[in-house]
Amino acid sequence: MIVYEREHDFVLTAQHEHGQVAGVMASHWKDELLADSRHREELILAAREHDRGWIELDSAPFWNDYSQSPYSFRDFPLRPRFVFYQKGIDEVREKSLYAGLLCSRMYTELFQNTLGANANDDDDIREYLKKEQSFQEEWQQQLGGGNELERKLQSDLEIMLFCDQLSLFLCMEEPGTPASRYDFFAEGLSCTFDACGREPIRAEWISGDKVGLSYFPFTQEFTVGLPYKSVPKASIRKFGLLQAYRRAEWKERRVLITSMD
Repeated sequence: MIVYEREHDFVLTAQHEHGQVAGVMASHWKDELLADSRHREELILAAREHDRGWIELDSAPFWNDYSQSPYSFRDFPLRPRFVFYQKGIDEVREKSLYAGLLCSRMYTELFQNTLGANANDDDDIREYLKKEQSFQEEWQQQLGGGNELERKLQSDLEIMLFCDQLSLFLCMEEPGTPASRYDFFAEGLSCTFDACGREPIRAEWISGDKVGLSYFPFTQEFTVGLPYKSVPKASIRKFGLLQAYRRAEWKERRVLITSMD
């Protein structure tokens, strides 16, 4: 679950819904920025379905007693998370080996970067990385292996990571939040690629329904729809998180993605 807090409620977005938006973003990627446009549909599939392992977990959100807020993807315990990640990767791999490999590479890339952040988690992360990387080697061989495949995978992975971060940006900041108050993306989107000179790309709320990018890798501006629930704190106190979440109505955030220029 992706969570941020307001004075009287928590705003919750299911991970798979965020993934669907990442897939829409990938579908608008410029052809000339793809390493191999023949993999476009598999890239879109991977971006869209990369968080499907969260579907069951997010259908019944958990309360974090320590933070006094719903568990989010940032603090949910690792061991059960790894089990559901693997389930999601396997489901994508059944549709496309290339897309499943991209999803697996995305997770190992993200967790490789978190090593050292919390020493209590490092052993679990190393165990997960070792297991997942052995699968990746096997799947790459099934796809023919070689440097050219690695080049395509790395390029498509960078696109997935960028779309993932941009979609997260839409879920983690209240629409219209000024850049000076950003938390997670105060320094811009860290996932970059050659076309932007490997520099972080700034994403900013231009208005309550429009986000601008300092570098625009898409064919045209487009609108995404993002379902979410705002769960009142009073309802959580009365019914508990699970029932309060189920009682809350679905809403939709519609955002235009455009260039700052």
